[in-house]
Amino acid sequence: MDPIGRLYELLLTISRPLLHLSGVLPPKVAAAIEGRQGAAEAAGAWASAEPPTEAPLLWLHAASAGELAGAVPVIRVLRERTPELRIAITVSSPSALLDARNLEPDFAGYAPLDTLSECGQMIAALAPDALVFAKLDIWPGLSRAANRAGVPLGLINGTVRPDSSRLRSPTRQFLRSTYARLDAAGVVDARDAEALGLLGVKPGRIRITGDAAFDQALARVNAAKASGRHLLPARATDRVRLIGGSTWPADESVLLEAAREIGPRLDLVLVPHEPTAEALARIDDACRAAWGESPRLWSRLDQTPAEDAKLPLVVDTVGRLAELYLEGDLSLVGGAFDATGLHSVIEPAAAGLPVLFGPLYDRREADDLLAAGGADVVTPGQATRTILEYVEDSGRRRSAGEAARGYVESGAGAEGANAELVEELLALGLSRRTRRSG
Repeated sequence: MDPIGRLYELLLTISRPLLHLSGVLPPKVAAAIEGRQGAAEAAGAWASAEPPTEAPLLWLHAASAGELAGAVPVIRVLRERTPELRIAITVSSPSALLDARNLEPDFAGYAPLDTLSECGQMIAALAPDALVFAKLDIWPGLSRAANRAGVPLGLINGTVRPDSSRLRSPTRQFLRSTYARLDAAGVVDARDAEALGLLGVKPGRIRITGDAAFDQALARVNAAKASGRHLLPARATDRVRLIGGSTWPADESVLLEAAREIGPRLDLVLVPHEPTAEALARIDDACRAAWGESPRLWSRLDQTPAEDAKLPLVVDTVGRLAELYLEGDLSLVGGAFDATGLHSVIEPAAAGLPVLFGPLYDRREADDLLAAGGADVVTPGQATRTILEYVEDSGRRRSAGEAARGYVESGAGAEGANAELVEELLALGLSRRTRRSG
């Protein structure tokens, strides 16, 4: 093990006793720590209950729900091409775990704590023929343990933000040996190829495969459109519906102010990222201050009097955003008015909506969407004015929406290229397994 790797392993070992303090952390963080502590045991229990089989097994790791969503089209293609393929999915967050289980893989759980011992135990339990990371989240210990076990390593939908700390010292030096272990890296574009080379991926192992998140967004939107189902009530033809997607307090403040200023011409639909009781109470307080009344709730639309239709609507459930965008005229994606982090701009763009977002963002898709003419950056001080301009100009809404949809369509087709990369890794892993057993 290299000196940096030894230091990393030592720091993990020293910090291990502190994990018992997870009970004082936020519930999601505590759940993730707990899950990672028991990850190897969970994989072992699954493996011991499985009947013997020669079918190949792919281990896919996606840190977040967003990274997992981008891998879904690749999983779909792989299952179509190789029905006998077994798939194990690991994640780093509770919300991603729920999404992973909904994909019905053979195994779903947390990634192990990133020590050689625990990663080695999990690799021994799952016995994968390939381990593939989604987006960029490659763990040093896990990659090292897989490399020692002869498991081929890959990356799909690979992308690196230009301002990523990974590209700066000393992080880049620390991660070089980790990225050098990759047998194949599928990246979104040439900029990412260059960045992965700087991070240590060996020449000849990088290929441009695109981002399958574009395929996923188009598939979800097209499926919702084909269903013909409507989740929102009809609106008057003189009203413009704005979908506030994955909002946080800063976004809600901007949008509620715009709705109050613009008035009945704007039909505001708020979709909080986490529609908890606390979030709903916060929005209720803001609406009472602005209108003297509570907002409409999506779950109670059938009980809402017709005269209340001009109040903001709050979607108090999760998992509906892709469908809701289809029923809008304009979107504002949350997370970029503070340090929360901009959420996906691809889904509203796939629905053909102009996309607005705040100035604090670090998503490359946001920059590309701006360049394509499908988006606008707004600041809190001028958000109302920009929204009003879109409300009053149907031609601007139409042209920006068409540009946004065109941008997403231009990125389609990555699912096949990424699936091909994974298939090559699985073939390499199967050949190594055959040599070991022979």
